[in-house]
Amino acid sequence: MTSVDVASTESGAVEHRARRVPWRPLLHWGVVVAAVGYLVWRVPDLVTQFEQLERVQWGWVAAAGLAGVAALAVYGELHRQLLLVGGAHVPGPAVQSITFAQNAVSTTVPVVGGAGSLGYAINQLRRRGVDGALSAWAVLLAGVITTVLLIVLGFLGLAWAGRVPLKLAIPAALVVAAGSAGVWALLTHPAVLQRGLTSLLRVFGRTPGTCTTCRKTWLEKADAAALQLSERVARLRPGGARWTVLLVLAAGSWGFDFFALIASAEGTGTHIRWDVLAVGFLVVQASIALQILPGGAGLAEAGLLGVLVAAGVPAAPAAATVLIYRAISWAGLSVIGWIVYALQPHTAPTHGHEPTAAAALPQA
Repeated sequence: MTSVDVASTESGAVEHRARRVPWRPLLHWGVVVAAVGYLVWRVPDLVTQFEQLERVQWGWVAAAGLAGVAALAVYGELHRQLLLVGGAHVPGPAVQSITFAQNAVSTTVPVVGGAGSLGYAINQLRRRGVDGALSAWAVLLAGVITTVLLIVLGFLGLAWAGRVPLKLAIPAALVVAAGSAGVWALLTHPAVLQRGLTSLLRVFGRTPGTCTTCRKTWLEKADAAALQLSERVARLRPGGARWTVLLVLAAGSWGFDFFALIASAEGTGTHIRWDVLAVGFLVVQASIALQILPGGAGLAEAGLLGVLVAAGVPAAPAAATVLIYRAISWAGLSVIGWIVYALQPHTAPTHGHEPTAAAALPQA
């Protein structure tokens, strides 16, 4: 390639970036404003209800707040440990900021919040030099690990609360755990991965809204890219000691979240049995997973309140428990996350994406 050709190529890349950049700040701040507006719309009701609480024990409320933050921070450490499996040493504060912002996107953006939060986290990791395959693997696997563990613990929790016979709960938990391990072994087999990724890349290659050159490359080189990706992901297999760390972190994240609910109940001055709170906690998590509204807003509160009242908890402390817990675990963490989201693009180092065939293919 002549110097003129090189100059022309570089000029074209610069012009591509120049055309691409202006709308990104507008989109970024548009998302921030919309999300904060949604929170502002909901917060007055929470504030009004807080003012009506008569016997709030603020020490317990503070403990609930710290537990809620700790739950998300431990989940962020789970992300970091998964990145370490692939050899990516991303600083802890950077991973935490991505995790808090990702949570805010997931719990407040309607309809596409779940998918958008995954895309956001992957993009932020790539901005910090982590390759696309490892970024996607770490973000997705963190969610899978915590979800599977919650299902297993959920069966045991329902048995503890007397909602499911123990002789059914234990086999169900074992089936979920063993089945997940089997699926993991199958999906990380290089041949299976390659076939699935080839089909996936071809779908992406026909999806509008992304880099045109990248889409063309994905279509033309889907087989080669899938082989490279499958070999890369197949090497991302945590050892026994690392799996122990990952499972402890996942359990710790759920444990802190559950303690936030316990502390919220204690903060109302009313002792509610932990087995009842366990059922309510599972109802909240199921409501969030349904994604009917961001963060399970409305459905989670109604479900938790219904469980508490059905268990004989008086209406006033039951409603106060729901209010304190959701104000912390949903509204509070979302506000923190959106503050991080607003500041992050201006502080994160950028590894620019060039619209070339080399950049379109994942790097091992």
